[in-house]
Amino acid sequence: MAEQKPKAESKFAGLFQQAASTEAEEAPGRAEIAQPVARPLGRPPGKRSNPAWKQFSVLLKRETQREAANILRAKDEGLDLSGLVQNLLEGWIKRQKS
Repeated sequence: MAEQKPKAESKFAGLFQQAASTEAEEAPGRAEIAQPVARPLGRPPGKRSNPAWKQFSVLLKRETQREAANILRAKDEGLDLSGLVQNLLEGWIKRQKS
């Protein structure tokens, strides 16, 4: 049987030891690094995830829907078609109650 040689130290062992001793020396005087504020990934929650809103299907004439959507996009006021319909229905309900 062949004699087993003791395992030689890894060629990287010296680097690991040097890094560990350097970290130990720097740790007490090390300045604190501010961690960036974690922000949630993805898009912000919208109307679908808001319990105050419910999805309904409404039949509209194709040309009416297209023109309304184009006008809203051109005005760029942050109002979408569902917001427009919501505002119109709220106004109609208010007039019906008075």
